[in-house]
Amino acid sequence: MLQRARNHLVAWLIERHPRVFLRWKKIGKHRLGEEAGFLRAHAHLVREFSGLQRFEERYNLWALARSVARLPGAFAEVGVYRGGSARILCEAKDAAPLHLFDTFGGMPDVDPTADGAFRPGDFADCSEAQVRAFLAGFADVHFHPGIFPASAAAAEPYPPFKFVHLDVDLRRSTLDALAWFYPRLVRGGLLVSHDYGDVTVPGVKQAFDEFFADKPETVIPLWFSQAVVTKL
Repeated sequence: MLQRARNHLVAWLIERHPRVFLRWKKIGKHRLGEEAGFLRAHAHLVREFSGLQRFEERYNLWALARSVARLPGAFAEVGVYRGGSARILCEAKDAAPLHLFDTFGGMPDVDPTADGAFRPGDFADCSEAQVRAFLAGFADVHFHPGIFPASAAAAEPYPPFKFVHLDVDLRRSTLDALAWFYPRLVRGGLLVSHDYGDVTVPGVKQAFDEFFADKPETVIPLWFSQAVVTKL
């Protein structure tokens, strides 16, 4: 109860007094106060206890998604969970379609030698219906339940993608997503991943480093645990 009251107070502060909120976060000189769309999305996530990303990671995702506004193509996310990061993308994508891929029933099989402490079925405390309700009101959002990339087959063909966000935690799932999206990403498009810099999620960095070892693109680490690749 106390945590819920605190979150509602912080969300109110973000919405009504963003400059005070930014000073409280010790970033009072940042132009974030002008990013109404981001602050609206962040306030909603704080109020609803939704999303696993840190504040800085949410802003990275917002800023990177906004940076591809002039490119043709769609948005995608693999690893939706409760829809926290998808909410950021919905606010940032303008009229572009957003394709969301998730089992909506927890993690698939896990390789204990590469995937840290994860177990099959982790993050099962969500459903497609809950995420649909959470993102209701945003246009052109498409849900693809099941294990990726098999779950993508039913909706072929897809438009080219200009922005892809991965948050799948596992080495095999990350490799599969990279192999599927890389040839479908437009030149200048961005591929962003959560957990690249997190030592408790070793499979993500292993997969990225392995996949891009023979390609011209560079994997650029971001604060706190993200990484981004720009398609050349």
